Formats: sequence, structure tokens, C-alpha cells
Amino acid sequence: MRFSILATLALLGVAIAMPQQPEGGKGDEVKTIPVGAPCTKDGSMGICEGGFCLQDEKDSQGTCQTQN
Repeated sequence: MRFSILATLALLGVAIAMPQQPEGGKGDEVKTIPVGAPCTKDGSMGICEGGFCLQDEKDSQGTCQTQN
């Protein structure tokens, strides 16, 4: 009985930890934004190629930059 409980908890833990696809559909389609283009820090416009979106907290969007 103790084994059944541990096995169930392990399966639940694996199910919760599984990565999920974004709401847009296919997980392969990630839009990238070139360095210097406008972006948002939450990634809703895409992912910056430089790896960093510089956005002031009061602005609606920022600019993609390279990470130093």
C-alpha cells in the first residue's frame, strides 16, 4: 500500500513538471526579434535574438539588445 501511494505521488510530480506548449499552437514556432527592434519584456512580441529586452517599467515596449 505504501508503494502505491509513493508511485502515485511520483507520477503526479512528473505530470506537473512536464513542459507545456504555448497557447499559440505548435511549440516549434518561436518568433525571434532582431537586435534593435521593439520588444516587450514579457516576450509577447517574440524572443530577442540578443537575449535581452531593455524596457523601462513605464514604457509599453523596449528595444532588443545583446546580453553583455
